[in-house]
Amino acid sequence: MRNLEYCSVDSLVGQSQFIEELKKISTVLCKNNASVLLKGEKGTGRRQFAFLVHLQGKNNPEDFFEHNCRVYSERETERFFELISLLPSFDFLGKTIFISNADNLSAPLQEKLLVLLKSVREERKNIRFIFSTEVNIEDKIEQGLFLQDLYQLMSTVPVNMIPLRQRKDDILPIADYYFAKLSTVSGVGFKGFSEEALEVMKNYFWPGNIAELKNAVERAFIVGEPPYIKTSDMAIALADSLPSVETGEDKSLKTAVNAFKKSYVTKILEENNWNQTKTAKVLGIQRTYVIRLIDELQIRK
Repeated sequence: MRNLEYCSVDSLVGQSQFIEELKKISTVLCKNNASVLLKGEKGTGRRQFAFLVHLQGKNNPEDFFEHNCRVYSERETERFFELISLLPSFDFLGKTIFISNADNLSAPLQEKLLVLLKSVREERKNIRFIFSTEVNIEDKIEQGLFLQDLYQLMSTVPVNMIPLRQRKDDILPIADYYFAKLSTVSGVGFKGFSEEALEVMKNYFWPGNIAELKNAVERAFIVGEPPYIKTSDMAIALADSLPSVETGEDKSLKTAVNAFKKSYVTKILEENNWNQTKTAKVLGIQRTYVIRLIDELQIRK
């Protein structure tokens, strides 16, 4: 867990109302074992927030266990659930189980997790479950692909992790946070960011959220030259942040929205070599909806 950076409420960096609310929520969650569901795009800091909640409860860092349902096989996930069920009922220090991409669970594993959560509650084990998802699980419930009973147990406290582009007040403070950390360990004598870099960062779309911003600053320390970090050092460009939208003479909102949808979906399809399954994951929607958008918006390869 050493690579997880958010170790205190003060390390939730930013000036937005969202960050203030997140700090308040974390101080409440650390005092109980209510199940938490973190909803949000990749790179929004769900894993770090889960670890923060665990540490604020004055628990041992080694008692934070995580499992990515998208990465591990069905058998590995089943084995993980079995190991969790064997944890002792009475333990002074609490355990936190962070299960990411929980929406990827198969029907049999959903049943097993439902049984596990119920048994933990019945035996009053000192275990907190925190789940994360990048998609709308409610849609899967409507399609019969996810158990409603399981969703209700997972989401006692739902928390929406807002993407970075929707909280612009946090962009520069986060960039400064990583700049300060890298200045300490790298020995590179940067004085700060150039004015152009600051302006571009504020207006960039940041599809990869905090993770992308961190990587951009890290890249600048590798390829850039003092005294100031330039936009080119971070490999971001304002012109690339959003797809262009052409509406012709029709300036109605509906036309503009559809034009943006077409341009953006096409852009994501191209980035994923027109793989509809990968595109659906990036967009946070079902593959069937991607197919429908391609047909409705007349997207052509």
